Amino acid sequence: MLSAKNLDVRYGQFRAVRGVSLEVKQGETIALIGANGAGKSTLLRAIAGALPIYSGELSFKHKVITHAASCDRVKQGLSLVPEGRRLFTEMTIEENLLLGKTINRAGDWDLDRVFDTFPNLVKRRHAKAGSLSGGEQQATAIGRALMSNPELLILDEVSLGLSPLVVDQVYASIEKLRDAGTTIILVEQALDRAIAFAKRAVCMLEGRIVLDKLTADTNRHEITEAYFGLQQSATQEAS
Repeated sequence: MLSAKNLDVRYGQFRAVRGVSLEVKQGETIALIGANGAGKSTLLRAIAGALPIYSGELSFKHKVITHAASCDRVKQGLSLVPEGRRLFTEMTIEENLLLGKTINRAGDWDLDRVFDTFPNLVKRRHAKAGSLSGGEQQATAIGRALMSNPELLILDEVSLGLSPLVVDQVYASIEKLRDAGTTIILVEQALDRAIAFAKRAVCMLEGRIVLDKLTADTNRHEITEAYFGLQQSATQEAS
């Protein structure tokens, strides 16, 4: 479904993403993990079209989208829930959700289905987004992305700033999406939660992918070593 080949993404002269190649199959769930500054959010924003790709090639459903506008990527079925939610705080929940429908992609997602998925939003549908709790804002941000009927849903830091109880509620909702066959790339700092959710773990370190394995074929120790660059350090010391 998604193919990234040797992607470089830069901020000025700084290479935030360095030669990243990644294949995502339809129906896969991928946990993209790594320490702060590893390049995870930069990679996701480049895939979504929010940042330009300096070099390399990106394809979605066998069509090259390396330099396509972000709105065109949404029209093709790729949708990002950004870190920090990025809601329009002076607009209501319902108005924020309807923004996701402006692309007008064919599909089953509408207001009723979003409210069925996130029932805590129903009574507050006319409340301004700025007055919502963190969990309600995250549910609204995910709902807005779903309104575009995505084939690939990208979730950046889905549990950031949320209480454990609210995180459980958010994950219960996205697990239903996963189980229904939605292709998902998830950035998550909580390793155990990410490993439990996804079928595949992809770990980034200093802008590069240093581990890409099925979660069933790896373990917490191996992922932790990749996360902190311990394997790389051991190799350098041995040489």
